[in-house]
Amino acid sequence: MDVNNFQEAQDYLKFIPVLKDLPKRPFLLLYDPEADVLYVDFYSPPKSANDSKLTDNDIVVCYDDDEIIGLTVLHASKQ
Repeated sequence: MDVNNFQEAQDYLKFIPVLKDLPKRPFLLLYDPEADVLYVDFYSPPKSANDSKLTDNDIVVCYDDDEIIGLTVLHASKQ
């Protein structure tokens, strides 16, 4: 393993403290560096949203009835 791959692995390990508190089910996390958008779907496969709201800090919260099923974080690298 070269040093660059090890550093990338270290970056992913920073998520562990957050992940341990989430519901224990598969979910999807996708970052689009070109658009600088982070997509988080709390279900895998993703559920379809029937409503969404944009927060003041550029996060789109996606709902299925009253349940939050995903987030879209705009300008993710600056959050």
